[in-house]
Amino acid sequence: MKAYDAWTSLVAGSLGLFSPGRAMAFRHAREHYRSYTAAAKTGPNQRWRPKNESADALIRKDQALIISRCRDLARNNPYISGAIRKICNNVVRQGIKPQARNRKGDRLHKTLNDRLETAWARWSRRENADVLGHDSYYALQALVLCHLWVDGECIVHRVWEKDRPAFKIEVLECDLLDCQVDGVLPNGNIARRGIEYDKTTGRPTAYHIYDSHPGDYVLGFPKSQCYPAEDVIHVFHRERASQFRGVSWFAALVMDAFDLSEYQRFERIGAKLAAAFGIFLKSQYPEAGIGGIGGGPEDPPDYIEPGRIQKLPTGTEIQFASHKRPGETYSPYVRTSLKGLSAGSAMSYAAFANDYTESSYSAERSASLEERLSYQGQQAFLNEKLNDPVWAWFLEGLYWAGDLPAYPKNAETYRSEVFWQAPGWTWVDPLKDAKAAEIDIRLGITTRRRLAAQRGLDWDDTVEQLKREKEQMAEAGLLEQKKASE
Repeated sequence: MKAYDAWTSLVAGSLGLFSPGRAMAFRHAREHYRSYTAAAKTGPNQRWRPKNESADALIRKDQALIISRCRDLARNNPYISGAIRKICNNVVRQGIKPQARNRKGDRLHKTLNDRLETAWARWSRRENADVLGHDSYYALQALVLCHLWVDGECIVHRVWEKDRPAFKIEVLECDLLDCQVDGVLPNGNIARRGIEYDKTTGRPTAYHIYDSHPGDYVLGFPKSQCYPAEDVIHVFHRERASQFRGVSWFAALVMDAFDLSEYQRFERIGAKLAAAFGIFLKSQYPEAGIGGIGGGPEDPPDYIEPGRIQKLPTGTEIQFASHKRPGETYSPYVRTSLKGLSAGSAMSYAAFANDYTESSYSAERSASLEERLSYQGQQAFLNEKLNDPVWAWFLEGLYWAGDLPAYPKNAETYRSEVFWQAPGWTWVDPLKDAKAAEIDIRLGITTRRRLAAQRGLDWDDTVEQLKREKEQMAEAGLLEQKKASE
């Protein structure tokens, strides 16, 4: 770099002896060549100089306003509201369910796995899983995902029964974190807006949570309580290493969505006002007014009835209103805006805008496959941040109830030997996809279990159902009839 600067100064000095202007242009070009255009400090974007702060510092200043704006859009914007419902339906739908995979030797331990799955099916019902008794665990999965898109984070709290044989969970909004607990605490730990971190390891040790929502209109002034980290799951997506709180997944498109909503509203108002005027009467004698001064029998009516014969004042000309709202640019502008919003939501434009007018089969197939990758990523995120910790809680609850006495010695094995069966999707082209799946199985590059999982089916349940169907058909004598017909 020093040699580069020395050579630049030498050449610029030589040019300056004959042409100062060329010397300045040469130096400017050399400086521009070695710099980033993104850091240009001149031109139309010279005022674009955002602060370079830690993620938590930025979130601390802007989180409350971002959340309130995103919640408003989720309530009132049909595109955002519809996108949230479609995302939850595709990611969670009837629920992401566990399949125990504990092994006994080189085979699956069917007895233990069936017992765990049966106990889970009983616990996941709304009267057992939810503190309020309102939602099943699978409905709570969708609730958590909804909060991630709108708020960027949520709290899942484990509530033990009095004698601790069982537990329930409650999903809490991030507003309940006591943000006044912030900074260095008397015990030496560091608190970041309601979350206490160990001074040595940097891991959460406690959560300071209000006993009621600060914005509630019934319960008055809330008081915060300290809950151990082992009873709390803080679900959020970390985009930067310096981030300890979540940001709405709609944050990048909230302003564009609001501007589009406002534009459409103003266009509707303009069209409504324009449509209110149907006919104008133009008079050659404006000083006399329509129908003469003070009105009279020749005054035209406010509304025209079908078949009416109306006499007009002399010199009156009829002009019909021409409505051009919202205009030719309305549809292209809305479509372009929705394409940007769909990109921010990781959905295809057709699915986000519910507009298939310009879709082709090949384009929609590619868009659907890409969109499903986003849904699968969200399913994996929920498994890691929510389902796996809750499964660990569930196993611990079985241990305290005396149903899993070997859990402490093999805790890590019990926790890891689980597969979360997510809802799948039907094939885009059933005939072609079925042939492709058949070829993959024949080549040995996939399995029937994996193909069933891709469609949201439990392979073990499928095999069991096929077995029962075959037995029923044999009892009814249908298998013999089928063989005879073949």
